[in-house]
Amino acid sequence: MERYLIILLLLISSHGVSAQRISRQYNNVSMTQALKELNQLQNRYTVNFIYNDLEDFRITTNIKNKSVPDAIEQLIGFYPIRMTCRGDVIMVECTHKTRRHLTGKVIDETGQPVPYANVLLLSVVDSSAISGGVSNESGVFVVPFESSKVIARISYVGYKPVYRTFSTEQAGIIQLQPDALKLKEVTIKTSRPLYKQTSGGMSINVENSLLSKLGTAMDVLGQLPRVTTNGDNVQVFAKGTPLIYVNNRRISDIKELTELKSDNIKSVEVITSPGAQYDAQVQSVIRIKTIRKQADGLSFRNDTRIEYNGKWTGSEATKFTYRTKHWELFNNLTWMNYKDQEKNYLCSQIHTSREDIEAQQHIRYKGNHNIFSENIGASYLVNDSNTIGGAYRYYTDYHMDGSIDNNQNIYKNGTLEGTIAQKGDVEMRVPARHQADLYYVGRIGKLSIDFNASYMSIGTKERENQSEHSNEFPNREVHSTGNQHSNLWAGKLVLSHPLWGGNIYWGTELSSTNSRGDFNNKEQIVAASETNIKERYHALFTEYTHSFGNFTLNTGLRYEHVTSEYYSFGVKQADASKHYSNLFPSFSLSWNHEKWSFQLNYSNKIHRPSYRSLRNFIQYNNRYAYEGGNPELHPEQIHNVEINGIYRWLSLSIGYKYNKDVMFWSHKLYNNQAISFSSTYNYDHSENFYATLTASPKFGIYQPTAEINYIQQHFHAPLDNGTLVKNNPCIAISLRNQFAFSKTLMARVDFRARTKIYDGFQISNGWARMNLALRKTFYNNRLIFILSVDDIFKSEREQWTLHGYGTILDKDCYNYSRAVSLTVTYNFNAKRSKYKGTGAGNEEKSRL
Repeated sequence: MERYLIILLLLISSHGVSAQRISRQYNNVSMTQALKELNQLQNRYTVNFIYNDLEDFRITTNIKNKSVPDAIEQLIGFYPIRMTCRGDVIMVECTHKTRRHLTGKVIDETGQPVPYANVLLLSVVDSSAISGGVSNESGVFVVPFESSKVIARISYVGYKPVYRTFSTEQAGIIQLQPDALKLKEVTIKTSRPLYKQTSGGMSINVENSLLSKLGTAMDVLGQLPRVTTNGDNVQVFAKGTPLIYVNNRRISDIKELTELKSDNIKSVEVITSPGAQYDAQVQSVIRIKTIRKQADGLSFRNDTRIEYNGKWTGSEATKFTYRTKHWELFNNLTWMNYKDQEKNYLCSQIHTSREDIEAQQHIRYKGNHNIFSENIGASYLVNDSNTIGGAYRYYTDYHMDGSIDNNQNIYKNGTLEGTIAQKGDVEMRVPARHQADLYYVGRIGKLSIDFNASYMSIGTKERENQSEHSNEFPNREVHSTGNQHSNLWAGKLVLSHPLWGGNIYWGTELSSTNSRGDFNNKEQIVAASETNIKERYHALFTEYTHSFGNFTLNTGLRYEHVTSEYYSFGVKQADASKHYSNLFPSFSLSWNHEKWSFQLNYSNKIHRPSYRSLRNFIQYNNRYAYEGGNPELHPEQIHNVEINGIYRWLSLSIGYKYNKDVMFWSHKLYNNQAISFSSTYNYDHSENFYATLTASPKFGIYQPTAEINYIQQHFHAPLDNGTLVKNNPCIAISLRNQFAFSKTLMARVDFRARTKIYDGFQISNGWARMNLALRKTFYNNRLIFILSVDDIFKSEREQWTLHGYGTILDKDCYNYSRAVSLTVTYNFNAKRSKYKGTGAGNEEKSRL
């Protein structure tokens, strides 16, 4: 770690890259000449293009103090030309590659150029549209065509259209005459594709859709293909919990998604096949790109939320930010009080060679949490190419307690044996969680550097007391305590450089983790445990991207070496200590052409067990049910192939996953006694087939998104006679309706439903749910009211059956999902952050 910090300091002290802004005026010059000049004026980007494809396009424009990509965007204007940025490499190409271009100039009745005149080429056979374009600022147009003869229709608002037939490529000067009809008001609308393939996933155009009016980034994510949100939880269908980035900065708090305005979002990438730059455990990534620039001075935001779902809960979040031209200082304070509630019915069936036990439980649980969090940080913008910064976060769940009221009816061999009244209280504390991050993002010449370092320390304390009273069974008191403390050091360095017309990335990531825990039961009904897990992780990776024509190729390779040492009561356990060395290849090939795009992805990933799952502890639930960790767990290997296709507002994804050494939660008998013991175990393999079809048309103020998801497992458990595992398909549907009544009034009506889903040994029942939301803004979005009603018909329940070896567990639980909430937000000069740190060891933080 010290070596990387020294390298970082040397890089910062030695770089001399200055901000590179372009100010140039072009008057009727060729596109190729302008691009060649831009390439020579700076050394930050490499501009690639095919000379013959762009020579016919003429440029007249004035560029003032713009970055190279923005300058090229201005040069392109309305021409049929596409710019693709891959790191420091910019590829400029004609989207209609033909051997012939109709070239001319449009002028008005006074001889002045007519910019943005519409030029439509028609077939001489049936007058059908062949191609089209728009004149530039000097009135010049260049429109590709292939036919030997075409009809050109040149039009402009307020002028009579002109029709000409051409068999050559030179249209000459075309003069328009005013139309006698005077238009009072004209509204020009344009439509861009909502979906587009990107490396390893899909890009969604938020800026030019109703998505930009939803309110916050969290609202936007909930409307995207394959993405679902529930409270603070974000999931990608068939890919689990994603890493989320905003402008290359990984967010550390999901609340940040409620701070980012939807009208500040340019696009969102949903990456379902992440490349080699990401930890091999990462199966999905969401990258949010914003469109607005930062504002200097003080900004302030306050969010107040109240909710009622049988109990009142609330939260308060305040964010202060101060920005200058180079500095940004911020402080985020959050306080939250929320309550957990459950009405739970559990039925445990235990079958041994001697007897059959059935325990029917009615459980009422109530929990209360009080949370405080503070996040402070700073970033310094050296110039447009280099920035450094850091952040520190303190988090504590300083008061969490719960109560359990449980009544059990115990049947033995079909006969009621007795009733047990169980009461208990549980207390859990997160006394302090500390997290510190440091980053440097910059460039030296054409070499890009991204360095992040992180430290995290977290501790938890648990205490549980239970009393069991019965007239038929012996009374029992159970007192148990548990403690866990973990710390993490991590660093990540990513370098990139142009190579062979593309861009190559390479780098390293390393982490060191210690996790210590103990568990004690005063009555020694279950055994005590004391564990210490020391894990060292090191990764090397390389990735290469290249665009050629309509194709984009991304290929990568990641190497990870993990050493895990497991200690029980201070003695190293050889069978539970593991060493892994793995290679993880990835591949993505995408094709985009106008409204169509296709993509083929392959990735090899890994799923490592959490530290809690690895603990050697046994938790007492009741006299017939225990649960615990499994120190012998080893990682799950995942091979994934996906095919994606997009046409305008339609998208289709089809995928296959092969999971080697798959980890599933299941039950078995505890020491051959009439006690059910649940834990996570490895099994040889499982397979998953899945598909998603999404449609997002637009009808004025109304934009619906309809989605159908299909998933089906293929898993055979050892010694299964057909009663343990089912492999039936699951279908999930959603209809998300967005209404933009005005700039200040929005509404959403969302409906979701799902059939039974089969996951390992567990069968979860289907459900349906409907949510409503109304959003009203005042004072130019400075004051926002959001009223939400979730699960209106109280139709969502947690109902599942878990089959095990000698045991069956049924659960029917209502989690008080029906709720009404009001969120009031006040913003003062709120803009997006300049902070660019992504953090290091992000997956390891999640495991802790």
